[in-house]
Amino acid sequence: MNHILQTIDITTITLGRALTLMGCAIGLAIAIALVYAITHRRTGFRPAMLTAITVLGPVVAIIVICIGSNIARAISIGGGLALIRFRNTVEDPRDLVYLFISLAAGMSCGVGFIGFGAIAVGLILLFVLITSLLGIDKWGGSGKRLRILIPESLDYDGVFDPVLKQYCRYAHLNRIKTQDFGTLLELDYRIVMKDNSQEKAFIDALRERNGNLNISLVQNTLEKL
Repeated sequence: MNHILQTIDITTITLGRALTLMGCAIGLAIAIALVYAITHRRTGFRPAMLTAITVLGPVVAIIVICIGSNIARAISIGGGLALIRFRNTVEDPRDLVYLFISLAAGMSCGVGFIGFGAIAVGLILLFVLITSLLGIDKWGGSGKRLRILIPESLDYDGVFDPVLKQYCRYAHLNRIKTQDFGTLLELDYRIVMKDNSQEKAFIDALRERNGNLNISLVQNTLEKL
């Protein structure tokens, strides 16, 4: 058991050691990608995210192997990576978890902790599978985000309360912000519908009070704040 935390000697990189470390990093990355695909089989996933999860681990392992214990290499590689700017946003917060798992797997293989990395990643993936089977990601799924645009001249205090009480079990105004240089106001609500089949009637009732401006009603778990 103590051998799990022992690292492979990577002070001198030979072809065999390099292939061992990279092979383990690729194997763990494939396992992470498979769990990602399984846990997203109902909601679907972007192939680009699956590719990123698979490639991230081996790439991180290469970087860690190249750095080793050399501070000068770490600074030079860090400076090079600082030039790269990532502008894509992650739509699903769960995707970040898989990216961090792949990152951890690559680092553990890169420093030579293959046994520890395999066990740690395996336990985390098992925990992720269990939470997915239990449907924890669906808890609170009945909550929705309601956004209503109103003219700046409209007094919004209490104007939508009768409609919200009629169709919602819970409604809370989270924030108010201006749009179009202050000519419009956006009301952002967190709501729980009494009956999801009444969404059309609910939106129609709101449109009668906001001057037929834009209204959006989306699942709270699928939209960024």
